[in-house]
Amino acid sequence: MPLELYASASFNRSVRKLGAEQRAVAAQILEALKIYYASGFNLQEAQRKSPRFFYKQLRKPYYEAGVESNLRVIIAREKQICTALLAGNHDQIRRFLAGV
Repeated sequence: MPLELYASASFNRSVRKLGAEQRAVAAQILEALKIYYASGFNLQEAQRKSPRFFYKQLRKPYYEAGVESNLRVIIAREKQICTALLAGNHDQIRRFLAGV
C-alpha cells in the first residue's frame, strides 16, 4: 500500500520563507517523493523525474529528501502517513533535529 504525503503548517511556513527558485526545488522534492512512495520505494522511478533525488533516514521517525542544491525536506513517517515538516538547508535541519 503506497504511503500518503501531507504538508504540515510548519512546512508551509518554511516554504513561504524561501525564494522563488528554492520554492521550485521544494515542489520538485515533493513530486519526487510522491513518485517514490507510489512506486513502493523504487528510487529509480523517482530518479527518472528528478535524477539527483535522494531519501534517507535520519532517525526514526524522521527522514530527509532532496534533489539538488542544499535544500532538504524533513518528513515524519508514521505507518502509512508521511508529513512534510520543514524545508531548509543543512543547518536548519540540524537545529530542527536538536529540538525534537
